[in-house]
Amino acid sequence: MMPLSILVRTYTGEVLATSLHPAIGALCATARERGLVMLGWVDKYDDTVFNRTQVSHMREELVELRRHCATEEAEALAELMKLMDLVSERPHRYLLFNGD
Repeated sequence: MMPLSILVRTYTGEVLATSLHPAIGALCATARERGLVMLGWVDKYDDTVFNRTQVSHMREELVELRRHCATEEAEALAELMKLMDLVSERPHRYLLFNGD
């Protein structure tokens, strides 16, 4: 099984940034265990896309998640937050979790 990756993509399909951190899947699993509805329901077998508004709601989850994640997951979370900042900078940018 391939690990999850995260992309920041524009509406035209241009990829602005990526994260291939090996703990992204574990981070999503921890979110699912904690009952977090945005990050917890990322599909590890398919693409999951969040728009700018959804990304802003996901930020609230990350505050909770930061308290419960291991070191590797905390590194993946830091990368995720940078990508979320990029999505939030302007409209028509999307956060895409690329599943297997």
